[in-house]
Amino acid sequence: MHGLTASALGGVLIAVLGADTVLLVDAATFAVAAPLFAFGVRDLPEAQPMRRVEPASLPVYRRELAEGYRFLAATPLLLGLCLMTLVTRGLDQGWSAVLLPVHAHEQLDGAIDLGLLNAAFGICALTGALICGAVGSRFRRWPVFTIAFLIGGLPRFVVAAFSDSFTPLAAIMAVEGLAFGVLNPIMATVTYETVPEELRSRVLSATTAAVQLVTPMGGLAAGFLVDAAGLPGALLTVGGVYLLATLCPVIFPAWRQMDSSGPPYDRTEGSLPRSSKANRT
Repeated sequence: MHGLTASALGGVLIAVLGADTVLLVDAATFAVAAPLFAFGVRDLPEAQPMRRVEPASLPVYRRELAEGYRFLAATPLLLGLCLMTLVTRGLDQGWSAVLLPVHAHEQLDGAIDLGLLNAAFGICALTGALICGAVGSRFRRWPVFTIAFLIGGLPRFVVAAFSDSFTPLAAIMAVEGLAFGVLNPIMATVTYETVPEELRSRVLSATTAAVQLVTPMGGLAAGFLVDAAGLPGALLTVGGVYLLATLCPVIFPAWRQMDSSGPPYDRTEGSLPRSSKANRT
């Protein structure tokens, strides 16, 4: 949530104050936050770790981590979510770090339009998340998730590639913000329903590590692609890959399990869902 509001606020500030001033303001907020954190939370009680059944050790850590990875690999829906998020976050990084700034510099009014575009997307994404929280339970998850990802993927790349004006791109980014706002609540709900409580930290760590590993590569790849194919070619190439990724929920049947409850889990039998074990016998 804070990422959405920060993007919107940063966009507005860039448009009003300019990029250089916003950098100074951002640095000043860190300078204020550091002493507030250092002296403002001293009297708050520390969170206590959960009691473990057996003492922590390297063999125990390896076994538990492997258990989380096995559960992820044996649950097609979770594995699909992880792989799709891994790909699209990398492509999003290429868009936000390279493609959109270059487009704003070459085709639009530079930092001002870039700030307004980010503000439109962030505000609408926050609005979409709030709407999803209010009425999302009334709708099936799979079609909402699929349609939202299709809306939020390819269109912005196509509009940026074939338009050199601000209004069409602002409109499509606002619509995409609304669509993207519903994705994280759905993915979080599905994950927490599917993963047993005792495995959540391990499974979430595995998925987060994968995403964080690949995300920076998206900006690097987009930079090389712009140099090699030009901005329009890079936009259409990245948009095409994004489209292929967002078609996964349409093609693979496992994604329809988003509307069902999580698979049962028996700790005594290991980390695999019973349904997966049954299919192997």
